[in-house]
Amino acid sequence: MNSKRHAGFDIRSFTYSNDRQRVSPRARRRLVMNETLAPVCGARGPGSLLGRAYTSALSLVFGLGLLVITATVSAAPAKERTFCIFDPVGANGVFYQIAQNYVIQANAWGYKLKPRAYTDEQVAARDFKAGRCDLAALTGIKTINFVKFAGSLDMVGGLQTYDQERTAIRVMSSPKAAPYMQENGYEVVGVMPFGKVFIFARRKQYLDSLADSAGKKIAVLTGDKQQTTIVDAAGASAVNASIATFGPMFTNGSVDMAFAPAIAYDGLELSKGLGQQGGIADLVLSMLSVQIIVHQGRFPDDFGARSRRWVIDHLFDKALVRMRAAEDDVLPRHWVDISPQNKARYVELLRRARGDLWASGWYDHRMQHLLKKIRCDSDSARAECSQATEGGAAN
Repeated sequence: MNSKRHAGFDIRSFTYSNDRQRVSPRARRRLVMNETLAPVCGARGPGSLLGRAYTSALSLVFGLGLLVITATVSAAPAKERTFCIFDPVGANGVFYQIAQNYVIQANAWGYKLKPRAYTDEQVAARDFKAGRCDLAALTGIKTINFVKFAGSLDMVGGLQTYDQERTAIRVMSSPKAAPYMQENGYEVVGVMPFGKVFIFARRKQYLDSLADSAGKKIAVLTGDKQQTTIVDAAGASAVNASIATFGPMFTNGSVDMAFAPAIAYDGLELSKGLGQQGGIADLVLSMLSVQIIVHQGRFPDDFGARSRRWVIDHLFDKALVRMRAAEDDVLPRHWVDISPQNKARYVELLRRARGDLWASGWYDHRMQHLLKKIRCDSDSARAECSQATEGGAAN
C-alpha cells in the first residue's frame, strides 16, 4: 500500500500494535515495593537489615492482598448478553459456527454470550433494534441502517478482492477510525468477510451482456436500495425477496436471476436452480461482510476497540478460508466467463449506480471515497481513478 491518503485518512496511520512493551506482574510488584520502601529505609535502602525485614513484612501483606483481590475477581459472575447471529443456514451454518469463537473470547472478557441463530436477517435486525439482542451479527447491507460508515463497506463494486477487503477492514479496526464505527448508540465491534457476490442466472445466455438481462425478473432483498438501483439501471424487473425466500424463488423459477455469494450455491441450494443450463457470472458485484454490532450502553467504552482488534486478528482468516472453499466447490461448468468488453460494461454500470447512491446519500461518503482509493491503489489504470467521482480523483 502506498502513502496516498484515503478518504482524508493516511492509511499508514490507521494501524494498531500488539507489540506494546509489557512489564510482568512480578516485576511491577517489585517496582511498587521499592518505591514504597525508599522513604522508609532511607540511605540504607531495601538491601539493609531493616530494609529486608520491612520488605518481608510488606511482601506478606501485599501477597495476601493480591489473593483477596484475585478471589474477588474470580468470584465475579460473567455478565449475560444475548447474541443474535444471522446465518442463512441457521445453527449449522458457517457464520454461526465461526461466531462460537467470539462467544468463547467474550467469556474471557467477562461476558457470557447466549447465541441465538436467525435464518431471516430482517427478523434478526428487527430484534436487535428492539433491544431483544444486546449484540448481533448482520451483513453490512443491514448494519448500514445503524452505522452508515461500517455498513457502506458492502457497496456495489466497492471492492473486488479479499486483499482489498482486508485493507479496508484494517482501516475500520484501527483506533483512529473508532469514532466512525459508532452512531446513535450503536457500535460495530468486528468485521469479517462474507464472500464475493455474483450473479446467478437460470440460463447462461442471460449473463452474456447487460442487454440480455433486460426484462428478466431478478430477486432483490427488500429494503436494499443498491440492488434495486442495479436492476433498474440494467432494465430488468426487481422482485422483492428476503434471505429466507430468494433461494426457493430462484430454484422454482419465480425469478430468472439472483445476487448471492458462493456459500448460497450449496447452503441455499441455488445449484438446483442452475441445473444444466444455468450459470454464475465470474464477475464480482460486491464484497459482503458480516459485522458484529452492539448497543453501546450495554458494554464498556473500551469494548469496541478491543473487540475489533481481536476479530481482524483471529476471525478474518477463519471466515476467509470458508468463503474461498465455497467458491472452489462451485462446479466448473457453472462458471461463466464474461468477455472483457462486457465486463467493462458491467463495471461502468456499477460505477453509475454508486454515483446515484452517492447523490442520494445512501452510502457514507468517507467510506465511498476510501474504497475508491483502495481500488485505485490496486489498479491505478482504472478509468475512474482520474475522474472527479465519489469524492474526487484518486491519482
